[in-house]
Amino acid sequence: MTRVLLQKDQQPPRDPEQKDPPPIPKNHLPQNPKSPPPPIPENHLPQNPKIKPRRDSIPIPPPQDEAQRPTQFHNRFKGQFSAVYAFGDSYTDTGNAQSMGSLTPSFSDSKSSPYGSNRLSDGRLVIDYITDSLGLPVLPPYQSTTGNFTHGVNFAIAGATALAGDLLSKLARFFLSKGAPLSVMTQLEWYKKFQKEHLCKELDQKACAEKLKTALFWVGEMGINDYSRAVGSKISLPSIAKSSAAYTIELVRTLIQTGAKHIVVQGLPPIGCLPVDVSVTPLNGRDKSGCSPVVNGAVMIHNQLLQAKLDSYRKSYPDVTLIYADSWKAYYTIVNDPQKYQILETQKTCCGTTLKPEDMNFNILSLCGSAGATICGDPSQYISWDGIHPTESMNSHMTDQFINHGCCHPPFEELMKNKKSPL
Repeated sequence: MTRVLLQKDQQPPRDPEQKDPPPIPKNHLPQNPKSPPPPIPENHLPQNPKIKPRRDSIPIPPPQDEAQRPTQFHNRFKGQFSAVYAFGDSYTDTGNAQSMGSLTPSFSDSKSSPYGSNRLSDGRLVIDYITDSLGLPVLPPYQSTTGNFTHGVNFAIAGATALAGDLLSKLARFFLSKGAPLSVMTQLEWYKKFQKEHLCKELDQKACAEKLKTALFWVGEMGINDYSRAVGSKISLPSIAKSSAAYTIELVRTLIQTGAKHIVVQGLPPIGCLPVDVSVTPLNGRDKSGCSPVVNGAVMIHNQLLQAKLDSYRKSYPDVTLIYADSWKAYYTIVNDPQKYQILETQKTCCGTTLKPEDMNFNILSLCGSAGATICGDPSQYISWDGIHPTESMNSHMTDQFINHGCCHPPFEELMKNKKSPL
């Protein structure tokens, strides 16, 4: 078995002891029952008319800034936090990779791209719903030269990995970033610089600490790119899980040591069900739900290690509120009952190209945004936007699971309960 070898200056912190991953509950297997399609919502997301639509689609001109519009979570927790600082990958990035020009053409050509404003989805991300629920504006990317950082900053980078970028740059699977991807450590360096030069500039240690007490730190999914780049290679995915989780844990530990008091950490969803990973998994190597059990097995190890360390940190730092957002549970809650969420398609992508019926409208060599790509008529009926990223609708459902339906441990409301007083 081939294992990931870390260079001397890339050793992650020591991880908790690895345990065998728990079995996937029977009711956590995705289903796609044949049933009449639900009615199409009137507010379904617009499509870019420059991308050829499928016959069932009706292109509508995009709004000027969809992400700025109030959501169903608007002001739910208004006044609880003064700012949000976010970390993660393309599931959380609101423009850093776009600003740096690190995305491949199919993702970055703003004139023809069907993607939302600087987001790798057809609209809002989970972080957009979270900030709106707090009554705060959309988070500007750290790389923005015009962003107002008064109420927070987004340090997430599309294509980012948990592991050091030069390790994964040796793999052949490149489908998002140009060159070697940046790691989570880059985001941590950005935050430290921001804290010194802006957030706590001209403040003494006590004043800085008081200011940080009013901020929420959101650590989005980290590691999706590690697994998706390595799937199909000779690298052991369980060994990646141990190292990937360790880097995410190191980010959390450093945030705590630099003063963060309220932190939400997202686990990984079952990325072995994403078309990008399923597409390189032989038919006889897929489970009964059509997913890659090898990838999902590694994800379960990743999530288990992450939760174990967060439990340890809760004991070591009793004055810090640490919330685990269970993306795995949230995802399967939705997929197991698609009709409840007006979802018609749990496997195929909304935007992409197809070569044969069984490829889920996904082709790694011709992604959404490429010439010939088609877009479904109603993205809200799909889980996957482009085979890699969820639709805005799925992001909305995931946020709802986190906030309202017990997919945060402890519950999301604990963030508010543990604050001494609202702002």
